[in-house]
Amino acid sequence: MNPLTTYLLPLTLLICLTAPATAVEPEVHEGIYYGPDEATEYQKEQCKLDIRMPANADGKVPVLIYFHGGGITGGRRGGPDLTAQGICLIAPSYRLHPKANCPDYLNDAADAVAWTFNNIEQYGGDPDQIFLGGMSAGSYLAALIAMDKSWLEKRGVDIDRLAGLLPLSGHMITHFTVRKERGLDAQTGLADEFAPLYHVRKTPFPIFIQCGDNDYPSRQEENKLFVSMMLKYATQPAELITYQEYPGTHGTFHKNKEQLEDLTSFILKHAKATAKHGDE
Repeated sequence: MNPLTTYLLPLTLLICLTAPATAVEPEVHEGIYYGPDEATEYQKEQCKLDIRMPANADGKVPVLIYFHGGGITGGRRGGPDLTAQGICLIAPSYRLHPKANCPDYLNDAADAVAWTFNNIEQYGGDPDQIFLGGMSAGSYLAALIAMDKSWLEKRGVDIDRLAGLLPLSGHMITHFTVRKERGLDAQTGLADEFAPLYHVRKTPFPIFIQCGDNDYPSRQEENKLFVSMMLKYATQPAELITYQEYPGTHGTFHKNKEQLEDLTSFILKHAKATAKHGDE
């Protein structure tokens, strides 16, 4: 063997072994319109979603629909990037107050969920492994359209197909922006048809509620009350509803490492259970 070759082969092997592996980038689709055909210019502007799909998706990828927070008056679409864990993220934006009023943004949320059920398979996601969640105001939207089945029934979708619900510190009473639109102040409580609490029912899908241990006290109370009512009045099995607090305030707890790990574990655990059930 050529002496130079004898020298270069081990060197090449060493470089290959020590070089960092290049991460496979997720497949990203941005600004997909999910709203109705007949829409206002503001709808066309706001009713869009982004998809972050793990590379080489095979149609069996679990999906998280995540609505952003911002009090229904601000915020932009986004959410936790879990593509490295094999989870697809759907991040919708929606119409905001004061340009929109209730139930505009709820209709948008329902449209985004219906679009996902009807279209995600062509991008590599599994329509039978869809999880729904969000942060703060986004959590409120997610919880309401999950608990009140009529929002998706109008769109030909059974919301009980969900693999799981993940509310992060959202209102379980009527959202303060909805109350404001009615001339009520933030301190005036209300739980009408626009409150997840109003629609407490036994669900086939698991629910994992998360708040900060230094969150708004009223937000903690609302979510604990929701859990209690689900257990007592809706007879939800205890193993299908969990409430957990993590270190941090309303604006910081969702950046906690343990919180994100638990959210991911919940999705992967119940995605596997859903997939197994579907194969039976």
